[in-house]
Amino acid sequence: MRLPQFCFLLASVTALAGMSLGIYMGLAQDHSLMPVHAHLNLIGWVTMFLMGLYYVTHEQALGRLAAVQVGASVAGYVSMMTGLAIMLSTGHERLMPLVIAGSLLVWLGMLMFVVIIWRTGRQQ
Repeated sequence: MRLPQFCFLLASVTALAGMSLGIYMGLAQDHSLMPVHAHLNLIGWVTMFLMGLYYVTHEQALGRLAAVQVGASVAGYVSMMTGLAIMLSTGHERLMPLVIAGSLLVWLGMLMFVVIIWRTGRQQ
C-alpha cells in the first residue's frame, strides 16, 4: 500500500472510531472520554487525511523521510490515544508517560512534515 493510501485508510478508520465514540458518549450520557474523541477526530481524521492529500499532490515528497514521518505520527498517535483512553476510563495516572511519549512522537512527526514541506517547496 502506498503511503498516501495508508494515510487515507488510517484517517477513515479513525473517523469511524471517533464518530462511534461520540455516539456512544451521547447515548450513555458519559462524556469523560471527550479528549479521546477530539484527538481521534483532529489528529487521526483531519491531520492524517491532510498528510495523505499532501503526499498525493506532491509525489516528489515521498521517500524515506516521509515513511519515517508517517510511522512516527502513527506510533505516537496510537500510544497517545491508548494511554489517554485508559487513563480517563480508569482514573489511573500511571499511563501518563505513554501519553507524553505519544504526544512527543506526534509532535516529532509534525516537525518532520514541516521539513518535508519546506524541502519540497525549495525543489519547485
